[in-house]
Amino acid sequence: MPGLFDVGKTALQSYRQSLAVTGQNIANINTDGYKRRDANLEEISGSQGGITSVASQAGLGVRVEQIRRAFDSYIVDRTRSANAYFEASDALLNKLSELEDMLLPQDSNLGIFLARFFSSLQEVATAPGDTAPRVVAIETGKSLSDSFRHTSTVATQLKEGTLQQAQQAISSANVLCGELTNINAALMSSGKGGNASNSMLDNRDRIIDEISKFVEVTTDLDSRGAATLRL
Repeated sequence: MPGLFDVGKTALQSYRQSLAVTGQNIANINTDGYKRRDANLEEISGSQGGITSVASQAGLGVRVEQIRRAFDSYIVDRTRSANAYFEASDALLNKLSELEDMLLPQDSNLGIFLARFFSSLQEVATAPGDTAPRVVAIETGKSLSDSFRHTSTVATQLKEGTLQQAQQAISSANVLCGELTNINAALMSSGKGGNASNSMLDNRDRIIDEISKFVEVTTDLDSRGAATLRL
């Protein structure tokens, strides 16, 4: 039968380790991607006893079963979905704002040149025998043509810039997916979930958070903590 000092020793060691976990949480309060840890305690059961003796029910003390990350996976998934929607909406808004600045009424947009051109044609129709309105209509037509050309150029540049940004986003997402593959491989080789490094799991979640900025993702985790993305 263990002595009282042995039981107290296990308690002291376990709660000292729990206190160290709390200190780690405080030290990493501003660490990007860090998730709070909890130390799970469990009883050290008594011996099974022999043929003529009854097993001890007093127990042998307490120990730290596992140090786990403490977070709400549902909130994390909803945050990633909201982040994906925000990034997509923000990118669309920025491009629409650029298009709006190009097309909406300004001092020299396409609508202004169209109005001037048809006004000059009205002047020609009013005085068909007068040369001056014809000259003005021709020059106004040239200005309208230049405005069409400029608008087409700007629209093409906007399209090409959008495609380049999309290609860069795809490249970045591919790089992050490659990093996630490497982490999954490391988690698969580390055994079951209890042996997986918490810092490695934090790094995995951080990469998934970065991927969610480009595409909407949901994750399926296996027993070892490896993540499968559903886009």
